[in-house]
Amino acid sequence: MPRLKRALLCATPDLNYIDGSSIWAQTLALVLADTGLVTIDVLARSTPQRPDLFAPLRAHPAVTLVDGSRHARGRPRLSPDAMAQVAVDLDRRSPYDLIVVRGQDVVRRFLEFPDVLGRSWVYLTDIPQSAEACPPEELDLLRRIGNASLRILCQTPGFRQLWREFAPALPDDRFLLYPPVIPDIRSSLAPIAARDPIAVYAGKFTTEWMTLQMAETWPRILAMHPRAELHMIGDKIHTDARGFEARMLWALRNTPGLIWHGAMPRTEVQGHLERARVGLSWRAESLNHSLEYSTKVLEYGGAGCAAILNRTPVHEQLLGADYPLYANSPEEYLRALDLALSDNVVAQTAADRLLFVARSHTFTARVQTVREWLLEIPALTSREIPHRPTRAQTKTRVLVAGHDLKFFTPLQARLEATGQFEFLIDRWRGHTGHDEATSRALLRQADVILCEWCLGNLVWYSRNRLPHQRLIARFHLQERNVPYLANADWNQIDHIVHVSAFAHAEAQRVFRFPVERTSVIPNYLDSTRFFPRRKTADARYTLGLIGYTPAMKRLDRALDLLQLLLQYDSRYRLRVKGRHPFEYQWVLNRPDEVKYYHRLFERINSSPSLSRRVIFDPAGNDVPEWLTLVGYILSMSDFEAFHMSVGEGMLSGCQPVIWAWKGADDIWGAEHVVQDIDSACQLILNAPLNEPKPLPGHLQPDKVVDAWVDLLARARN
Repeated sequence: MPRLKRALLCATPDLNYIDGSSIWAQTLALVLADTGLVTIDVLARSTPQRPDLFAPLRAHPAVTLVDGSRHARGRPRLSPDAMAQVAVDLDRRSPYDLIVVRGQDVVRRFLEFPDVLGRSWVYLTDIPQSAEACPPEELDLLRRIGNASLRILCQTPGFRQLWREFAPALPDDRFLLYPPVIPDIRSSLAPIAARDPIAVYAGKFTTEWMTLQMAETWPRILAMHPRAELHMIGDKIHTDARGFEARMLWALRNTPGLIWHGAMPRTEVQGHLERARVGLSWRAESLNHSLEYSTKVLEYGGAGCAAILNRTPVHEQLLGADYPLYANSPEEYLRALDLALSDNVVAQTAADRLLFVARSHTFTARVQTVREWLLEIPALTSREIPHRPTRAQTKTRVLVAGHDLKFFTPLQARLEATGQFEFLIDRWRGHTGHDEATSRALLRQADVILCEWCLGNLVWYSRNRLPHQRLIARFHLQERNVPYLANADWNQIDHIVHVSAFAHAEAQRVFRFPVERTSVIPNYLDSTRFFPRRKTADARYTLGLIGYTPAMKRLDRALDLLQLLLQYDSRYRLRVKGRHPFEYQWVLNRPDEVKYYHRLFERINSSPSLSRRVIFDPAGNDVPEWLTLVGYILSMSDFEAFHMSVGEGMLSGCQPVIWAWKGADDIWGAEHVVQDIDSACQLILNAPLNEPKPLPGHLQPDKVVDAWVDLLARARN
């Protein structure tokens, strides 16, 4: 098993008050603890008292609560500045491998301690929502924070784009997408038609959250639906000079048909949500340009109920422009609430849409994601080991070095599970950028070095490996276009693995590395994450394409295929999942790529058929859930080394449709490969539905793992 790391959560939300931000902090602590990779200290701003959020933390064996009020100099709770100082003092006494920090004032103080900030995951929402609105001095501050932090946690893709505007030079791997987390979803939820006419609100009571309007307009709803009830949960009530608190309290206590429950444990709140038809998340229109979305919206979805929420760019990206219960004005809110309480079809449609989104935000799914992130962080205690223990005392210690480990991380988990290996991670900032001191410290501990991608990492390690070590590299395909393999010291490279026969042939054509020191081991396909799930009714008419950047991915071919299929049946559609190409600076630097995408988007928008049948879905960690919408997984590229999404689609029960790029039939089987659009169309029209799509024998996950176990064992011996 990996060595346990030490983590500190230093977040400004006070867990003695229940709201979305305090639930965020508690949930993140439990997510980290449940990975099994860390012990975590949670720095509380005030003396831990309320059991609602603190009790689960106290009960977890990997969590230790640190009472910050002991350092507050007589005040009831720590100021952000004092909180930062306490965190630094704790780290000085016993260093942490990771510090997770929320709150701009705390992070600002961390800038005085670069070694602390350099080990920090930073999560900020209290920042300007556009670069234009950011004062120059704050913009400089945010750039410094971005440059000095280990990672930036972003709640939404909008926040990630905002940080790119603040600090354009930051590498893509600086950002981690960390949207809200909800409890795991029960396997059986009551349908809308079986629920009583109950609306529910859970959260804080404040002017911008429109809670007073919800209460004061409830009698109008009650007149239309005499059996209806409004349940409001929470006890954090905003105070201001206009008497909001008094009016809110009066409405909570005196409104007919309104039941105020006060504060509740999260498990009890969940029960109320699972009995309701609709949850309320209507906000003031001044918040419509916020880059955040509410955890509560996801909790409503996870409980199987519909939700009323504002039509905003973030919500449309999340739920689609056609979500049926958007409401911005008071009139729209009342109309949507009337509809949700009376129309089973509309309410169920909204609930289903929310439930689909919610599934990718569950606690268990997030634990797995964060576990993969943690595997990339070397433990300080490991880095301080002055020499390598004897072989009899240890597992094989493998140092993985690279800038992009997404293909290796699932394989790493399987290799760890054999009990034979321990992994250290040297995360590079790009093809050549890295922290040389960290690389050297990790190098001293390794038995085997594995360079993921043959780039600058291979050049550096081939020139710095120690005599007792073995150096293995993995070649994908893009490395054929750059000189790094040619510049490495070949005498110090023991073996190069290629992900496909085509990649191997290309490497030999370009570099002619000694063939006796090479092999082909396919990419590992994670059958624990990708497996057949129940698909939606529309999946049989839905084509799916994951990733459409750069242009060689050939989205234009997918559009040609869709237009041909629409001549046979108007129900066909194409879902395209991935980041917008213009989010990549390197795309914007290539005029031909920009022109290609402008033509594509113009083609879609100007076509009555395509504009209604092409759906762009955001990038995210929800690919297994997204594949439940898809019946046919496409690979229309000009070339690929492997194309993971084909295998992930097959494991998930999709029919693959693969363009005849070189090597495709060797990897995936000739029966799935097409030579032109007509043959692709016929493959789809004649494909048997709901039949398993087994992987070819050489791609079976256990066989791939066995090949790596054998290679790493031989490398050590």
